[in-house]
Amino acid sequence: MSDTTSDIRKYSQEKEVRRVTLSEFENKKSSKFMDPCAIEAKASFKCLDENNYDKNLCSEYFAAYRECKQMWVQERRKARLSGSTQ
Repeated sequence: MSDTTSDIRKYSQEKEVRRVTLSEFENKKSSKFMDPCAIEAKASFKCLDENNYDKNLCSEYFAAYRECKQMWVQERRKARLSGSTQ
């Protein structure tokens, strides 16, 4: 995910490229939505907008988003199993 992710982050033109940490996510208010993969999601939508919603042209962005989500789920699962959740 290294080269593709950095390219996607540049493409999304995010000022803040820092991810939400597990502790930030666990300590958030219950009504607050936090997407740890917001950078990849925004880049995917931007790609769709610029390519007239042709999903075939944005497959790299979708793959980066799926990889981010899988990584996040694994991190949460590992934290839950180790007992480090609230």
